Amino acid sequence: MALLAAILCLTAGLAAGIGLSGRYHHEQIARQEAYHSMQDDLNESAQEASAQSMAESAAESAAEEARREIEESLAAKALPPELTRDQKDLLELLAEYTGSGEYEKAARLMLSQSEALSELYYVTMEEKRYLYSDGKLTKELEGEGLVLARSSLVFFGEFSAGLPEGKCVAFQAVEIDSPRYDYALGEWKAGRMNGEGEEGYCCYEGAGEENRSLTRRGTFKDDRMSGEVLLTTVNAQGEESSWTMQAEDGVLVIDDAWQYDSAQDAYLLPSDGDAAHAYTVSADSISEPYFQNLLLWE
Repeated sequence: MALLAAILCLTAGLAAGIGLSGRYHHEQIARQEAYHSMQDDLNESAQEASAQSMAESAAESAAEEARREIEESLAAKALPPELTRDQKDLLELLAEYTGSGEYEKAARLMLSQSEALSELYYVTMEEKRYLYSDGKLTKELEGEGLVLARSSLVFFGEFSAGLPEGKCVAFQAVEIDSPRYDYALGEWKAGRMNGEGEEGYCCYEGAGEENRSLTRRGTFKDDRMSGEVLLTTVNAQGEESSWTMQAEDGVLVIDDAWQYDSAQDAYLLPSDGDAAHAYTVSADSISEPYFQNLLLWE
């Protein structure tokens, strides 16, 4: 009997142990399932937050793009500024003088009306470019007319797609030691000189010992001269001299027509009409692109 009781107690103990172990195992599984469920919830929340953030960012980008398009549309529809009677008269005279090649008159007008041109360009036009033609300004630079590119620089001629295209002259009036004007006249393409043309300057008062004027005529490619160039100067006494020379991409070509003077370290080219009158270029400056348009559209 005692042995049987001991066996029964041992069996009961084992059963209780097994019961406790099973319950522990089930609890462990439940905890693992709860942990995985919590991780799934966290991952799902993170994904939802990321998707929401991306959606908000896309919405902000779309709103910004729409705002920009609206602003550009409003700007495109904005009317050009109204001109006063005096401003119209000033632009009309500038168009007449530059269009007919009366450059000294144009320069005198620009220098005498420098304050009015500054107010017109910086205040009225707000540094924007408009085409003046037939007494009014237009935003579209198409057709023939005058464009005030800066307060001291104008373009007159033909325009297309917002750029000089065809026959056009760039004209600038300045006064440093003496009043002068600079110009670039000829064929333009896509806003640059391309084709036959000329560029130069004229000091129409007080030239002193300097040349009163200088002109280079030839063929331009993207604002630089290549091929034969005819250079003409007029000194302070009104004497004219000319030289025929060669250039390549705006740089002077030294050929057999030039003479080297070791004493001056310079190259000399006799003028076309007077062998005693030479055009001189220092040796250290012959690689400079002097033969080019300096009155650029951009």
